[in-house]
Amino acid sequence: MNTIIKKSFLALGAIALLAGCDENDWNDKLDGFEVPEPGTSVETLNYTLTPADYTKISSSSLYTKFAASLGQEEQNKLIGATGSFSTEAEALQYIPKFLRDSTNTFFALSNGSAVKVTYNVAENRAQSVLDINKHVEQITVAEDDYISAWESDDNYINAFSPATPASARTLGGILRAEFPDAEAGQYAVITYNWAEENPIFGQPEQDVPTFEATSVIGAAAEGDDVEIKGYITAINNRGFILTDNSGSILCYQASGFDVASVAIGNQITLNGTISSYGKGLQIAITSDNYVVEGTGAYTYPAPTVYTGEMMDEAVTRSTNELAEYVQFVGEASVNGNYYNFLVDGASKAQGSGYQVPQFIRDQITSGETYKITGYYSSISSGKYFNVVITKVESASASAPAHRAPVNEVTTEAKNAIMIFDGSSWAFAEGVEVLQPADYTAMGQKYGNLSGTLPAELLPIYLKNNHPYAAAEDEIVVAYKYYDGATTSYQAAQYIYNGSEWVINAGETNSQFVKRNGYWIYDPSVVITLPESRNEPSLTYYTVAVNWVFENISKPMGGVSLNDGPYMDVKYGNSEFYSGASFYYCNVDVRGANAKSKYPELYEQYTDDEATEVIKQRFVFETMPAVLAQLHSDAVPVDGMEVTYTINFTAYTGARTVETVVYTVTAPGTFEYKSCTWFPEQN
Repeated sequence: MNTIIKKSFLALGAIALLAGCDENDWNDKLDGFEVPEPGTSVETLNYTLTPADYTKISSSSLYTKFAASLGQEEQNKLIGATGSFSTEAEALQYIPKFLRDSTNTFFALSNGSAVKVTYNVAENRAQSVLDINKHVEQITVAEDDYISAWESDDNYINAFSPATPASARTLGGILRAEFPDAEAGQYAVITYNWAEENPIFGQPEQDVPTFEATSVIGAAAEGDDVEIKGYITAINNRGFILTDNSGSILCYQASGFDVASVAIGNQITLNGTISSYGKGLQIAITSDNYVVEGTGAYTYPAPTVYTGEMMDEAVTRSTNELAEYVQFVGEASVNGNYYNFLVDGASKAQGSGYQVPQFIRDQITSGETYKITGYYSSISSGKYFNVVITKVESASASAPAHRAPVNEVTTEAKNAIMIFDGSSWAFAEGVEVLQPADYTAMGQKYGNLSGTLPAELLPIYLKNNHPYAAAEDEIVVAYKYYDGATTSYQAAQYIYNGSEWVINAGETNSQFVKRNGYWIYDPSVVITLPESRNEPSLTYYTVAVNWVFENISKPMGGVSLNDGPYMDVKYGNSEFYSGASFYYCNVDVRGANAKSKYPELYEQYTDDEATEVIKQRFVFETMPAVLAQLHSDAVPVDGMEVTYTINFTAYTGARTVETVVYTVTAPGTFEYKSCTWFPEQN
């Protein structure tokens, strides 16, 4: 709708100074005409909720407590994640609370004020967006799945490649086995490793250049300055494990380490000094003291399997040791960033994931039991057996050792989003999912988006990835979203407008009115048209005069606003059919005046009869047409009478403020209800 002035009433005293003027002389004094001041008005505003507003509604305690009182905690979280309300009813619950929030500017508005709020309702979006926002299953392809895909328990890699692609059939089979009870419409994101180059198994046909690792680590002591050539064999949030021919050591960066900057199998040369922490030897790293020389295929040795008793003994050691490749079974206990494991038989010690990166966290659920493999690197608090984790498996998993390829194969984590149609899983058409590399490119080290980042970054992502998009192209983007407590998949639909990608948010609007200190939904509208050449009067009366010309005068031979029946032939700013003037911004209902302008059109009427005809035309013809043009989006509401009340000034030789009321009976359709001119018809 257009902006309106709500519930402001014209102060009659403000126009009294004009009473002595000759009405017919006003048009001759355009330059010196003094427009009367409008009366005091109550504020009416238009406002569009921002991404920050949706985040506030789903995270601020004022709203979360309100959601809890309604039993809508989970639905409330989606408001911030999706930048929308789930239903129109939900919007009508939260927006009045938002307007009354003392941290917002609307709090200070007085009773009688109105705010038309534009907001997003998810039920108006694509079905895929609704289904993804509801729930997405997540799974990471396991080693057994790669073995099945390569059809060999010897010649395989933990990745797909051009020779063994991640096809819908292969990935769908994994999902079907994991989610046998999936229902039609269920979405899932499956994460897998991808190698651009096919691995070559067996002996190479010719010599392949090899990386010559050193044998330095095994003999290293605290304080030694060393140069090591070795493989990165594990990664955490603060660094990595470096392994050469003689041993493994933790390489640690206090802050600023980028997990995505290195990969398992990277061959590096590192210059540093041996130090220690938590009874573990380590080397401090910066971005300048190591260089990635290449990437190779590293085969892990058999891990040392730790029991609970062995772990109890290990956390009592008194000397600084190198990292040890180990394995244990324990029940996960997740608390914020801490990923600990309770191991049977341990009276004191607990396994603990050390600086666990997001791609490992995603594989761990608190309360589940796992077989953990990685590098035991330090002790903390006298009980935590700290491990840089390389593999997370179910407690019963046992994968055979397999042959490493003779060529260097680099792998990259990929995501695929699939949908179940009731009988099989297929790639979701029209939906793309952010890749691990996309989060890195966006500067998101935790592999997700949070706060207002989806609205800020997704249009840039789409523009970069679809440079040749055509206007009206549509894409649904699925992404991981962190709401401050949990991470889940959400989706948004974007439409290309020819220059940028714009979210299709299911946008709608509703009006809220403040009464007795509270905001309530009220689609009814009160429009006051002061007798002054200002908005909104100028717009409404201009539309009225033009409507009379187009629909009454023009069919009778009228040529323009100042050349045609019923039109003001001198100035073209008024009409004498229903009395509207966009110069005076009033309704002139003087029958005698209309007869003097067009005697042939009013000859059958007395002056008083002509006045009544003009009134009838304005109320039953002109004003409904004006409202239909300016408020075409007005719609009826079930269970509620939606009215439009118009306050305007009538001129009969004196001035009176009149009111006409219409009921919205269909979209953009206004039916007469009452008018102060016709009390007997009310």
